[in-house]
Amino acid sequence: MTAARVPTTGGLDHRVSIGLIRFLRRPAVFFAANWAVLVGVVSVVGLVPALAGATRATTHPQADDDVTFTETVRHLRRTWRRDLPVTAGTWVFLLLLVADAIVIANVDPGTRVFLTGAVVPVAWAVIAWLSAYVVSAVEDDVDLRTVARAATLLVVRRPLRALLAPALVLVLAPVWLLAPLTLAIGFSLPPWVLAKSWGPEPPRP
Repeated sequence: MTAARVPTTGGLDHRVSIGLIRFLRRPAVFFAANWAVLVGVVSVVGLVPALAGATRATTHPQADDDVTFTETVRHLRRTWRRDLPVTAGTWVFLLLLVADAIVIANVDPGTRVFLTGAVVPVAWAVIAWLSAYVVSAVEDDVDLRTVARAATLLVVRRPLRALLAPALVLVLAPVWLLAPLTLAIGFSLPPWVLAKSWGPEPPRP
């Protein structure tokens, strides 16, 4: 004699589990990509390719949290030599910004206004182009010249979005400046937001 089969709600439980996994999957992707970018920041030479790898991971519709970290680091390893000139330029630019801020803070008000007016437009343009470069550098099978041209094409064809990009960087400053958020999503959320703001990439030149 066999026991009667007891009806179960496995179907509903399964659907709830799948829904929960999908809900948690996206934050896990951002978290994994963020730690991969931190590896790039620590390595110094991997800053730009790590940001590009995080952009690729967080904007890809099939991104999976269990491979996001390794895929982002793999992108870094494949492209750090290609992106090295831009990475070096980015570090120099950041150091100059810090130096300018120190100088501006220690001069008289009149000179401070003049220096701020001279620095802000240049810094705004550089940040816009760098964000366009990161968005354009998600592919690892193209050379530096092609990526740079694609970034310049983005800026030229979409000037309003180019003006918006540095503003988004400033708005997102708490995310990448506050330690808890920095360790969680500080370097993966901003690239995703910027990629969305730039929109679909135009055909490469």
